[in-house]
Amino acid sequence: MRTALIAAAAALILAACAAQKKEPPPKPFVGTKWVVQLEIPIGGEQPHLRFGDGLMEGFGGCNRLAARYVQDSVGSRFIAIGRIDRGTRACESRAQAVEANLLQVLQGASSYTILADAMTMSGSGGSIKLKSDPPYPPDKEELEAKAKEAAKAKEEKEKK
Repeated sequence: MRTALIAAAAALILAACAAQKKEPPPKPFVGTKWVVQLEIPIGGEQPHLRFGDGLMEGFGGCNRLAARYVQDSVGSRFIAIGRIDRGTRACESRAQAVEANLLQVLQGASSYTILADAMTMSGSGGSIKLKSDPPYPPDKEELEAKAKEAAKAKEEKEKK
């Protein structure tokens, strides 16, 4: 009887461990292309950043960006971005507004967090969300859940 209880408890523990969704490891801060996540994407090239060897480079929506930065990648995930050099190319007003907001956030950025393929930078200028390019592919369970939701929505639409 006691052996059966121990075996049952071990089986429950193993089942619980197997059911937990494993989070993929965080993408590296340095060397990854980080695309700014916008509610409504702008036309053409999307704003993005890449960090490496103390230099940040990227595209703000209108112009190329470059700046020096210092970071604490071990403990607090502190970051300080220096003066941002950028071009003076004119572009449509929405892209200009996106770039102005990005510059404001980057100049005030003081910390960042990375979870899987998503990074958030925040500080006195606000915060921005970025996604690695390429992102991690969705897992099988996530794809199946989205397919079920789409099928359910289609059925409900057909009933109307």
